[in-house]
Amino acid sequence: MSAAPSARPDAGGHPDDRDRLRDQLAHAARQVAELETEYEQLLADPEVIQEDRDATRLLLDHARRQLADAEHAVERLDDGSYGRCVRCGGDIGPERLAALADVTTCVRCAA
Repeated sequence: MSAAPSARPDAGGHPDDRDRLRDQLAHAARQVAELETEYEQLLADPEVIQEDRDATRLLLDHARRQLADAEHAVERLDDGSYGRCVRCGGDIGPERLAALADVTTCVRCAA
């Protein structure tokens, strides 16, 4: 069985990519867990004003999106499609990947 056409020839990515993405995933998971705990505490405290709860909920929502993005990046790395543009199938430059590890499009398609 042959690899999918969008799979990179260097499936699995560079070891630095794998380490960086795994670290990003672990950090995002810790951040979500901490914010969930903080949010639950704020909800339980009647002295906390609604604005504080709302601000923490927004931070939690953002952290959850970052976690999902990190999970998808690791999945793409594992299936060999990491670094491949989902729109045109071309390579995403290493500089772009270093700056935005969970990016799914090349510069041209992102414009």
